[in-house]
Amino acid sequence: MKFLVILICLMVNYLWLKDFDRFNDGWFFRFRCRVEDWASNFVDKIPLGWLAAFVLIYALPLASLTLILFIAADSVFGLATMMVHILVLLVAFDRTQPGQLAKDFLEKFRGGDMEACIDFLKQEFRATSLPNADDKDGVGKYFSKQLTYRSFEKMFVMFFWYMCTGPLGILFSYISYQLRDSHREQQLQKQVDFITLAIQALEWIPLRLLALTFSLAGNFVQCFENVRASFWRFSIETNNADLLYGYAGCAASGMVINSAAEEDFEAEAEAQDRESAEIQAILGLLERSQAIWISVLALITIVGL
Repeated sequence: MKFLVILICLMVNYLWLKDFDRFNDGWFFRFRCRVEDWASNFVDKIPLGWLAAFVLIYALPLASLTLILFIAADSVFGLATMMVHILVLLVAFDRTQPGQLAKDFLEKFRGGDMEACIDFLKQEFRATSLPNADDKDGVGKYFSKQLTYRSFEKMFVMFFWYMCTGPLGILFSYISYQLRDSHREQQLQKQVDFITLAIQALEWIPLRLLALTFSLAGNFVQCFENVRASFWRFSIETNNADLLYGYAGCAASGMVINSAAEEDFEAEAEAQDRESAEIQAILGLLERSQAIWISVLALITIVGL
């Protein structure tokens, strides 16, 4: 059933209009604020008072989903359970396809409107530390890195944990990412460290699997050497977005990224064309990697592992 759920969700996600926000994540911020306001009374009274809010934020949605799955079990020949799975996965999936993100950004980037590109990055990626608008090369690389990491956390992480743990794993991952992104201006450093550690744990295995997939879908030798050099790295200091972008760059090297550099253009036009080629190369790499993952999931389903 899991493979069928993934296929249905991918089709729904692909066919739905990108401007129609199916599920508004604003509910989570309101939910988190209410729980933290209630738990604030314990922060100064007990040693781990700050953790009480996080326990409730994880426990209440997970307990609710468990109850729903229990009620829906074996109802309507399993269709009710399947609908719950589909709903949870759609909530966790990205609202916009990577290809549409790349298309929208490249329209502005190729037009030379760097201010529009910066506004796009702020809107789509909630970016704060951005390159200067005059640095076209930096703006293009920043988008490539964010596109790679966003596709990873919204798709490949969800694929992995859904196949391993079902909808409860998906919801746990969704809550972890929302805790990172939806918060008040002031956070305790202990809370930030806890969220970072949780996300590092969630991403450790899927990131290595995707990096190995990049090796199969791109330049195997360069990517695999990079993966082997950093395979066992695990620390809250590690920036997984930078790490994954490095893997993607190695996998795509020698394919499309360097083709623009061979042309005799002026320096500025050459840099812009090179970054456009890099974005397209990474997008193609992500699409091929998704196809490999879907094929492997299909094989696992067929052989019944």
